[in-house]
Amino acid sequence: MDNIMDKLAKEMSAQDMIKANTQAEVESAISESVEAVSKKMEENFNKKFDENSTKTHDVGVQTYRNVQAVLNKQEEKHQEEYKEIKKKFEEVQFAIETKNTALLPILIVTLLVAGADLVINILRIFGII
Repeated sequence: MDNIMDKLAKEMSAQDMIKANTQAEVESAISESVEAVSKKMEENFNKKFDENSTKTHDVGVQTYRNVQAVLNKQEEKHQEEYKEIKKKFEEVQFAIETKNTALLPILIVTLLVAGADLVINILRIFGII
């Protein structure tokens, strides 16, 4: 009886060992599979992250260039407006200078006439005229 029991115990142990080996192999395969999938997911994540960073950088550069272009256009517009205002100011300044030069001869003539009138009136008062 002991021999039969020993044989049964040995068979059970062998079956258990086979079962345990099979489970270990399955667990090892699953572990390797999970590790491979995890590694691939991490690679994909890093790839997507890099792509995202690149796209974000590209959008930032594009936005910067657009803002810079708008500012350059505004600067050109302001320069043109400044030139127009400067030109109008110079025209007004020239007109004022021209009017002042025309006013000087009139002023001299008026002073001469007033002086002559004063002399005539003084001569009348003294009875010379």
